[in-house]
Amino acid sequence: MRIGDKVRFLNQTGGGIVVGFNKKGWATVQDEDGFEIPVPQSECVVVEENVVAKENASIQTRDGEKLNIALIYTKAREGYACTLANECNYSALVTYSKKYDSEYVTRFAGEILPYQKLELFKFDRNELNDGSKRVLVRIVPFKRGSGFNTSVKHTLKPVIEKDFILDPLNLLKDSLYKENEYISEKGYVIPMVNENIKELPLVESIESQDIKKVLKEKFEGETKSASQQTKPQHRAFINGKWIDLPSNSNKRESLQDKALITVNAQGIMEVDLHASALLETTAGMDNTSILKYQLDKFNEAMSSALSKRGTRIVFIHGKGDGVLRKAILTELKNKYSGCKWQDASFKEYGYGATMVTT
Repeated sequence: MRIGDKVRFLNQTGGGIVVGFNKKGWATVQDEDGFEIPVPQSECVVVEENVVAKENASIQTRDGEKLNIALIYTKAREGYACTLANECNYSALVTYSKKYDSEYVTRFAGEILPYQKLELFKFDRNELNDGSKRVLVRIVPFKRGSGFNTSVKHTLKPVIEKDFILDPLNLLKDSLYKENEYISEKGYVIPMVNENIKELPLVESIESQDIKKVLKEKFEGETKSASQQTKPQHRAFINGKWIDLPSNSNKRESLQDKALITVNAQGIMEVDLHASALLETTAGMDNTSILKYQLDKFNEAMSSALSKRGTRIVFIHGKGDGVLRKAILTELKNKYSGCKWQDASFKEYGYGATMVTT
């Protein structure tokens, strides 16, 4: 069982999509209403694998014919996570291996679907000093059809083989974790292939010294407390203009409730398109009227975001049956083809949000 699988419960009614694993032997399952339920893994039966990624796999764009795949290392609670982001119309078979002397150890082998962000594995800080720096990633792009049409005509892409040195000190340098086009959180990005640019940047390397010493200074020698750090300013878009939110939590929450757009601590705009967040009541409105109102607010938020190129804005639409999400994707294709969009950070929003970059 993996994140993204659809499951049903054995000894109770219900089920949903696996969105995380919060305890040893426990899974977090998001039901169709968006509620997260902790359930023992032994009480879950997988009925369909990679449900959300398969939904995204049906989206085909002209730009998506160009391969664009990258590895992203991010900081996790007890170490690091390695994620592969696929921003193209192609599926791919992938292996990730580490070299120890003359032999390789495979850390991941599997398939990534079109427009999927797949966490390959997590690793703790001890692995930074395991004696292996060389990484070999092999990627075989391909396309498959659906239903009775199991084959589809496409341009044959070459096999990608990326052999590089992952210096452990790089993962300790905060300056290498940057905003990027693949995920909504900062990460250390290593491009595997990008046919949109002529030449990929080299993997940045730092001369290794005493890794144990650096680890000690980094993780045991930090003395600055969180209370001493400057808190970021939060902003909100209310009645057609931007305002700075006050530090008082009650006043800030009151204004946030009235805002169409808020800006989080990472500087990313957020718009909650749930009907309950936009409307005090839906009395007298049918589903078509509610959807039209939600799309009007979507376009209002997009108009504000388009004033500055490179703006990132997350639209929270929930999973549900996907009607609002599909309507948003249609709007993006028809009206905002110059923008890029992708699933928002799973860690922050689960499966119910889309991030647009203007």
